[in-house]
Amino acid sequence: MSNKLVNKNKTFLKQETAEVGPYATTEEISKSRVVKDIGYGITTPRTAYEEYYDKKCPFTGDITVRGRIITAEIVKMKAEKTIVVQKNYLHYVPKYKRFERRNTRLNVHLSPCFNGLVQVGDTVICGETRPLSKTKHFAVVGIEKKASDKNVKEFSL
Repeated sequence: MSNKLVNKNKTFLKQETAEVGPYATTEEISKSRVVKDIGYGITTPRTAYEEYYDKKCPFTGDITVRGRIITAEIVKMKAEKTIVVQKNYLHYVPKYKRFERRNTRLNVHLSPCFNGLVQVGDTVICGETRPLSKTKHFAVVGIEKKASDKNVKEFSL
């Protein structure tokens, strides 16, 4: 099995922070790989040390996580490298002295280091970043709970 980097689905072949000569061997390339610790008590995933390059990844790219950190549930995974998450919360209505349920949907960047690890229904940790596109301002930084771990009640008559 060769250790050559294979370009799949518009991934970036060069990590901008890593300096490697044009005649570098695969060992030199793997040693020069830069992986960041983003802080906030979040551990860097094991897959971030493998062979992928993404400019918008909080672990290997050039973005930093700052601002809000939220936990939300994955609703859609139809776009490439983008997921839609939904954050549920309660809003107090003083007139009726009760709470109402509300939700907010956000477009979040899904780094290639989480490919195959998350699915619809999972709870993920998202960190706020600089604007990554017109609608994306958050990136997934961790997985909190799998969808299969939740207690699902079956409908019965």
